[in-house]
Amino acid sequence: MEKKRFPVARELYADLDKKSVAPAYLFLGEDEGEKDKAVRRIAALVLSGSGAEYSLGRFHCEMNELMQAADFALNGSMFSDARICVLLNVDAVPAGAANAALLAEIFGSLSGSRVLVMTTRANRPPRGVGADAVPGMKVYHFWPPFENDLVAYIVRALEPEGISIDARTARALIGLLGRDVRAVDGALEKIRNAGVARVSEETVRSVVGGEKDYSIYEFVEALYRGDKSSLRLLKNLIENNCPELLILNQMARQADSIERYHLAVRAGDGEDDALRKASVPPRAGKAFLELARSNPIIKIKRIYPLLRKADFSLKSYRVSKSFVAGPLFDLSREMLALEAAPAAV
Repeated sequence: MEKKRFPVARELYADLDKKSVAPAYLFLGEDEGEKDKAVRRIAALVLSGSGAEYSLGRFHCEMNELMQAADFALNGSMFSDARICVLLNVDAVPAGAANAALLAEIFGSLSGSRVLVMTTRANRPPRGVGADAVPGMKVYHFWPPFENDLVAYIVRALEPEGISIDARTARALIGLLGRDVRAVDGALEKIRNAGVARVSEETVRSVVGGEKDYSIYEFVEALYRGDKSSLRLLKNLIENNCPELLILNQMARQADSIERYHLAVRAGDGEDDALRKASVPPRAGKAFLELARSNPIIKIKRIYPLLRKADFSLKSYRVSKSFVAGPLFDLSREMLALEAAPAAV
């Protein structure tokens, strides 16, 4: 029997460009970074106004969080009835009548303002999650990008800014970052802010692999270590005109990497395989493991809502001349407070 082919991410984005949002989505495949990007695109259309950052919830089915997901999906908030419920690794929901009933309740709650997104790393829908169970659901396959596709993406992304980059230079950029769409997006933001009309390999090395880049890494690592000196490092970055969305992007990438590492270890992977799934290069493995030990998955789950709140704030707040009035300072301070608070059981 021929395998069924599902639409891919670019077809989802074409629908979203038309402001067409389905009540439910199932995201298949291994490209977790692109799935996260798709969730943000959906959120930008569904959620708005005060409290929007609290109306998106991520729940790990492999950690038995289906009950929490149902509670989130079925109940509104004081701010808005809009909801986006993300069920991660839905294929890991244990079989049984109770879980089937919870899923059915979630499926029945969907409307124009309540959207469900389910993910699985598998390449086909899991049993019990089909069009007959979830009316109106759309399924998309998130394949890891081929290098040629990523090269074309880089060239197209810079064209509207009047910035040119040839295929060879784009491949040099991928060589530095790997086939990681989120890392590439961060690098493109740096290039846009570099003030160049043509990107050379020297530009790539100086802008993407240069001192400012390492300064961001230094700040992010200090923050995830719980080091209060990270606030001083953040202040220096902002005073030197480092784009705040770029800093936030790197903070979110670190959370994603730590989360993927912990989930791989829980699934029984060895250390090397877990580091690979977390997209950690071998040379950075030792330092990353220290961060992972300092940031158990329960803490990372508490960081995600803070990241979303900062993202909404950065895209809507009025610029202040005071560093301590900015969303990134608030986010960093709240993350450091998590470090000082007792760990949840």
